Amino acid sequence: MVLRAKHWQVFLLLLAPHFLSWYTRDTITDSLLGYLCALSLVAWLVLQSNQLLALRPMHDGYSSTWLLVDSFLVLGAWGYSVISEDPDFHISTTSWHVEGVSGWFFFYVVFAYLHVHWFPASLLHAVETGHRPDALKTVQWFLLYFFWPVGVWFIQPRLNKLLEKAELDKQATDEPIPEPMA
Repeated sequence: MVLRAKHWQVFLLLLAPHFLSWYTRDTITDSLLGYLCALSLVAWLVLQSNQLLALRPMHDGYSSTWLLVDSFLVLGAWGYSVISEDPDFHISTTSWHVEGVSGWFFFYVVFAYLHVHWFPASLLHAVETGHRPDALKTVQWFLLYFFWPVGVWFIQPRLNKLLEKAELDKQATDEPIPEPMA
């Protein structure tokens, strides 16, 4: 499972489509590999958020529905860009070009992309500390999520520790209490 993987495994999994795109000359294959790269990154972020929401007993101010809507919008906009080949709406891993009315929609897609990174950053800090963090404390985690090729080396070990701690806590509470000896 990707949530229990080591940091180097997640790094390779997320970068594999990007590296493969270097060796293709076909523009359609390159676009599909770019979409696969975005899909794997967003899936990693959503899976982490889902697991962190399960670890946090109170979800004060965290809406997984909003995260899922934003994730689908980001992936939908990127997918539309790949499939339609619309010259007025193009998104790739290295550039974007938007003209006309679709520019207003693109503003929200940019916000949604940032939110997909901000949500797990805030949630990770909230699970670690036990309370919702302020924006300044979330910025460092957001930057690590946004620049994930570097951030995965810091984020994944922390997530693994949180999951391991939660499993140990669950095992401790699930074990029957030994009866006192007479």
